[in-house]
Amino acid sequence: MWVKICGCRTPEGVRAAVEAGADAVGFVLAESRRRVGIELARELRRLVPDGVAAVGVVHAPSLARIALLRRELALDWLQVSGRLPAGDLGLPILRTVYLGGGQRLPPGRLPRGDLLHLDRRRPGALGGTGQRVDEAAARRLCERREAVLAGGLDPLSVGGAIRAVRPFGVDVASGVETGGMQDPALIRRFVEAAREAGA
Repeated sequence: MWVKICGCRTPEGVRAAVEAGADAVGFVLAESRRRVGIELARELRRLVPDGVAAVGVVHAPSLARIALLRRELALDWLQVSGRLPAGDLGLPILRTVYLGGGQRLPPGRLPRGDLLHLDRRRPGALGGTGQRVDEAAARRLCERREAVLAGGLDPLSVGGAIRAVRPFGVDVASGVETGGMQDPALIRRFVEAAREAGA
């Protein structure tokens, strides 16, 4: 079970994710309360060891923006919501699809991307809202494409969600925070619960 800890914005958060055994850490570079600028993201990226993926989270990026992030941050993955520019982006793409709350994936071909990222949004927020996705719809998608499940997961709920949806991986932000900041104990418990359920 691939595990991503998203919304890292302090050295302590990055270290906690790495020490807990996460496969990836996410840096939010789009509008969000968890957003980090390029300078801070560069400092945090240096704390990510080989073998752990550094993921940049963006919304509707231009090719120029993608090129800048590749050059400045040496990202391993790009997580994209909104429009994706045509052409070779030079990075594997984790493509966000919103499910639940009346949000439906249009019938036909699934969005372009190396992995799908299943989340739920609310007005004014692109993700990290702590709201659960439609698990039945998520499972149907996971039967067609490899996908990473996000949306309202925490150490107590992730096991059941994995068993219900059978995703390739899981992603968490708000579910491992206390008082709006990443909590090392919750990060550790989340990774352990995800690994146990995915075994």
